[in-house]
Amino acid sequence: MWVETNNTKSKFRDYIAKKREVLSLVEKKAMDNAIYETIINSGEFINAKVIFIYISFDKEVDTRNIIKYAIASGKEVCVPRVISRLKGMRALKINSLDELEISNYGILEPKENSEEVFVENMDLAVIPGLAFDLQGGRIGYGGGFYDRFFSNADINIKKIALAYEFQILEGIPLEDHDIAIDAIITENGCKNIR
Repeated sequence: MWVETNNTKSKFRDYIAKKREVLSLVEKKAMDNAIYETIINSGEFINAKVIFIYISFDKEVDTRNIIKYAIASGKEVCVPRVISRLKGMRALKINSLDELEISNYGILEPKENSEEVFVENMDLAVIPGLAFDLQGGRIGYGGGFYDRFFSNADINIKKIALAYEFQILEGIPLEDHDIAIDAIITENGCKNIR
């Protein structure tokens, strides 16, 4: 695990982004497959009826196969759609990856008129990020979308991060509004935090 003495989120973001960029396609695919097997066989996933999961982008852990498997298993799957920096994001239901479109942000999102799913109806949330620690800390991409999305939730939804082992750091700087994750799944298995 890596730790930085001058703990700034931007330094952590740069460090992890560079490590992800040098991953070969072969390495990435092997790690993605291991993560896929772990999550689909986890009790949280098996028991979940409604799953909130991000659409992977660029060098993030691939979520497409997880989404396909969840839909084929009869689970309700919802994915984020960004409304704006000010208004945050909504969770919208999809029945297939074919229902996605490229948004103004350059990422795949569900169409605006898709059915909305509210946090209190979700059983499992799969959360993206650049860096994590084993105390539940998470550094996202700087927009605060996930922190705001879960901030008003009075429910105990399980939040699992998908990451490569090198994305787990010794300790990361947290602010009061940062949401904590409950577990991290890497190519080496599941690390439960709470």
